[in-house]
This record gives sequence, C-alpha cells and structure tokens, in this order.
Amino acid sequence: MEKIKGRLLAEKKRTEETDERRKSRENKKLAKEVQVQKQRERAKQKKDDIESVKTWRKQRKQSGFADDGDLSMAFDDGKSFERSSKKRPGVAPGDRSGGKARQGGGGFKKGFDKKRDRKDSKFGFGGRKGMKKQNTAETTNDFRGFSKSNNKKQKV
Repeated sequence: MEKIKGRLLAEKKRTEETDERRKSRENKKLAKEVQVQKQRERAKQKKDDIESVKTWRKQRKQSGFADDGDLSMAFDDGKSFERSSKKRPGVAPGDRSGGKARQGGGGFKKGFDKKRDRKDSKFGFGGRKGMKKQNTAETTNDFRGFSKSNNKKQKV
C-alpha cells in the first residue's frame, strides 16, 4: 500500500513540475512578445518625433525665418519650444560661479586687497577664463609692450 501511495505522490509531483515548466515557458514567450511590442512602439515614437522635427524645419525654412529666431512654433503634438528669457543682470555670460563672484563673499584682510584687485583685473572674477586670454583685433594691433631692440637677433 505504501509503494502505491509513494508512486502516486511521485507521479503527482512530476506532473506538477512539468506543468510549472510549461507555464514558465509560456510566460517567457509572453514576456518576449510584450518586449518586442514595446520596442516597436518606441521605434514608432522615435520615427514620429523625427518626422515632426523634419516638418517643423520645413515649415520654418519656407517661412524664411521671418520671425528672427522665434521658436514658439508648435510641433505636431501641440507642444512648443521656447527659449528661456531669464537674464541675470550684472553677471558675465561665461560666469559659472552662479553670479556669486561679484558679491565679495570673503573676509579679506587689507593687505590682500591690492593683490586681489590686480588678479581680478588680469583674470576676472571667476568663471571661464578662456575668452579673456584670446587675441582680438585690438590686442593684435596694440604694440605697447613691444620693443624693437628686444626682438633683434643677437650675435652668438
């Protein structure tokens, strides 16, 4: 009797395991289909977005940029792109310090004021320094620091 009971239990266990495997295979197939569907939707959305931008560019080109850079023209979905009109008064365009460079937030001693003023006049108040170091038409034509005698070839 116990042998029969053991066989029945083993057979029941085997059938449950096979059912479980079959269900997991089906779930895997469904998950794969859902994933493929999502990828198709994303590709379609991307294609639509690109088409929308192309039509916007075409409309803009046909209008001849008459509005002088007005980017409030709406896309197909009704959204529009607008450039921020927020300007920061008293802050240089290349200043990356958040405008805090000119506020003088440090407690300097009196001996450092001259040094600080000299460095500020030479390099600026912080932020990007690259544009201040570049040659311009004025600096190229400025011969104040140039001396002919220093520039002649020396005999060796």
